[in-house]
Amino acid sequence: MPAQRFFNLKEEKRKAILDAAVHELTRVPFSEVSINKIIKEADISRGSFYTYFEDKEDLVRYVLRGFRERFEETVLAAMDQAGGYFFEVPLRLLKQLMDEGTSGVGYKMYKNLFSDLNVVNQGQIFGGEGFHFQDPQDLRSEEFIKKLYDRLDKIRCPMDQETFAYTAEISLLLSMKGIALYYKEEADQELILKTASRELQILERGACTGTEQDCSQR
Repeated sequence: MPAQRFFNLKEEKRKAILDAAVHELTRVPFSEVSINKIIKEADISRGSFYTYFEDKEDLVRYVLRGFRERFEETVLAAMDQAGGYFFEVPLRLLKQLMDEGTSGVGYKMYKNLFSDLNVVNQGQIFGGEGFHFQDPQDLRSEEFIKKLYDRLDKIRCPMDQETFAYTAEISLLLSMKGIALYYKEEADQELILKTASRELQILERGACTGTEQDCSQR
């Protein structure tokens, strides 16, 4: 989170810094992001940058501050569309992403981030570092899980809320892996979806019954 000094800046200066950051994120992968280029374009000193942000990860998290809100809304909508069958949600997320195409600044920026970071770092940058590793004072993740759990079809997927929280975390990480493969162009869409579907089947069988019977067949 930026320091208060950043928020004390005039709006036009804050915008200049964020615009410079987005420009750099669309230009190169995360590991190659240059603070020097950002501060040059934003016309601030390096010393000033570090009074606003801890490091480039801190800056990127702020640039992507709306990602988590949009992501949560998308997951909840997908859950409703799936009729409460959660194991369909990650596949819906992957298909939706693929259907959006490859045009626009957002695609370039997310491609650079997902193609360069490992799964753990993706979670940290995008605000999904794990429902069980959040600040205990931050109730946001708990509220999100409760909203999802309230929508869960508990006949097809009979889980208590704690089990569901772990299952949701693993499932959404599988989505992020699929997204990274898509952006890296390391596999075609059909193979990504087929692999994700198989992984979710395995997770479903273990999470719901501990047997070879799918929850959906109960």
